[in-house]
Amino acid sequence: MNKSFTKISSLILILAFTLTTFAGCTKDPKPAVTATTAANSPAANSPAATQAATESQAPAEAGKYYDMYDKVQDSSELPDWTGKQLKLKVWYAHGTGDAKRTTSESDVVSPEFKRVTGIELDKDASFDNGGNENTVKMGMLNASNDWPDIAFSSGLGPFKDLLAAGKVYDLTELIKQYAPNMAKRMPADLFPLIKEQITNNNQTGETFGFPTMLGDPDKSLKKMDPSYISPNAQNGPSGFIYVRDDIIKKLYPTAKTQNEIDDLYVKNGKFTKEDLFDIPLKTKDDVFKMLYDIQALIKKEGIKENGKPLQVSYAYGGGDNWSAFTSLLPTLERIPANNNYFTYYDKTSKSLKLMFQQDFFKQAVKGFNKLVQDKIMDPNSLLENNATHLENLNNGQYAVVYLNDTPDETKLKAAGKTFRYRKVWLDSPVQTDKFISPSGPTGINYSILIFKDKVKEEDLPQIIRYLDYMMSEVGEKMYTWGPKSAGLFNEVDGKRTFKDKDLEDAMVYNKDNGSSVKYNLNNTRLASTNGFGNTWPYYPTYMWGNGKVAPLYTYEKVRSPGDALAFFDPGNLPGNTQADMATTLKVDSAIWAFFSTVPSANEFWKGRDALEKVLTKTMTAKNDAQFEALWKTFSDQAIASGATPATLKDINDYFAKENAGILN
Repeated sequence: MNKSFTKISSLILILAFTLTTFAGCTKDPKPAVTATTAANSPAANSPAATQAATESQAPAEAGKYYDMYDKVQDSSELPDWTGKQLKLKVWYAHGTGDAKRTTSESDVVSPEFKRVTGIELDKDASFDNGGNENTVKMGMLNASNDWPDIAFSSGLGPFKDLLAAGKVYDLTELIKQYAPNMAKRMPADLFPLIKEQITNNNQTGETFGFPTMLGDPDKSLKKMDPSYISPNAQNGPSGFIYVRDDIIKKLYPTAKTQNEIDDLYVKNGKFTKEDLFDIPLKTKDDVFKMLYDIQALIKKEGIKENGKPLQVSYAYGGGDNWSAFTSLLPTLERIPANNNYFTYYDKTSKSLKLMFQQDFFKQAVKGFNKLVQDKIMDPNSLLENNATHLENLNNGQYAVVYLNDTPDETKLKAAGKTFRYRKVWLDSPVQTDKFISPSGPTGINYSILIFKDKVKEEDLPQIIRYLDYMMSEVGEKMYTWGPKSAGLFNEVDGKRTFKDKDLEDAMVYNKDNGSSVKYNLNNTRLASTNGFGNTWPYYPTYMWGNGKVAPLYTYEKVRSPGDALAFFDPGNLPGNTQADMATTLKVDSAIWAFFSTVPSANEFWKGRDALEKVLTKTMTAKNDAQFEALWKTFSDQAIASGATPATLKDINDYFAKENAGILN
């Protein structure tokens, strides 16, 4: 997400991969969206909105919106922006990208933040990494000299040289002057990691990123309010897989369908251990047997989906190997949550190791390759891009899926599918003798960087104030409830309730029914969302899952089937949450925790794209001999990319120093 110039240095260009260019204005400013034009939006033309038109408050007559946060209860009360209009092209530079381009048919959020702040996000011009790593995308942008206006970056470490070259605005004084809500809602004394994230580990003192999407909401809210009690479902110490409930029912007649799981939650409000582990799977071998049994069932009954034979599962999702090797592999190998296939803490040696260089990892990948050879994992998936993968996923083409690859229930239902996908757990403990479940300090998911060649200095206050509006309680209410002028809720004695039952289900009970997308309301707890949000283009938000002014926290809830998916998790059994098992570190064990402070780790990460490609290729082997040859190619590439003993020593030295006393 960075600006690159013809040749400041190829190093700078590569390092720019996670940063993004921020802001930019149209040459021909468009008229501001006023309350009148907002009232003519599709949402406002609904019966509910028509009724609400007389209820909504008119915008304030005078004053600037950024001086009025303590004077209003709703964004609709803020005045129309009368200044310059800015249309920002966004680069979402985290991950490899997502072929979803879900858009909102009755968007009430984007028109409102444009009306109030004069800022618009460019739906057509914005982009992500398109299936590539950030470094590859960076090279493409540099070659075409077609940079975005703004960008979301998950870390500044790889861009130290770019920052030093002065290509990104120093936001230190601007944030102090124009972002009071951010300072109030992300207090630096409670969240010191945020300062490290937005300053590139305090190396030079400047603030280069504007912080957005505070992570770990329960932990964060507890820090800010010790009396806080979470209403949310808790995650357990390991992962799970999703299985089509019509298929699993054929193999295990006593297994519950997702509808039965929903009904059980409404009846009891919780799940017992027996409820959760209703399918007798304890080990990887048990899961593999289930997969082969599913394959035999498909052949025996000639099960097809959309005219094509149903596939058992897949090996690749068209981006990188994260799903297979950071979700499925640890689940099957009983590795505790929050570990990945790069760096992990080994309790036996009391040091960090590179998981992809360990023999247990190689043998696990070899096991996956056998599944590919036997067509348990569809060999064609190794050749497909993310768009094709999503199409197969949302058509119910796979019996078993994993990680965030949850099929969109709205699309399945619209296509007339009667089956659903349910979670399946392994009833066995994770390996605590060898692994920890690392938990780093609470920070943010994204920084937003602003680049000097794309944004005029005179426009910086407007952009920072827009971001601060999105961090405010007024802004968060706006994108989780809709502005009052949209007519989506009733309010009596300060208590809000949605008028539409489907919207209530989506925003309060996390039911993935498409209603939040319809209005562009934010609820990142829904399984169909990605790391940025719900609909394209994704806007900046205060907290993952949203804070205490959002419907999830303020509603007088009743038991709902929509909550069953989240609560159907062993983490809700007594003493079995991730937090109960977690080792809280000052510096996380994940590789990206070292980018800003360990140069060799940063250099290694630049070669990730090439490394991922040869790792994927190992699963294409036709036999054991070919697998060994491909694994050697992968191992050699890892060394060439910088996965050397020297790099590992650098990382361990820093990790041990920063976490002294924690892991003894």
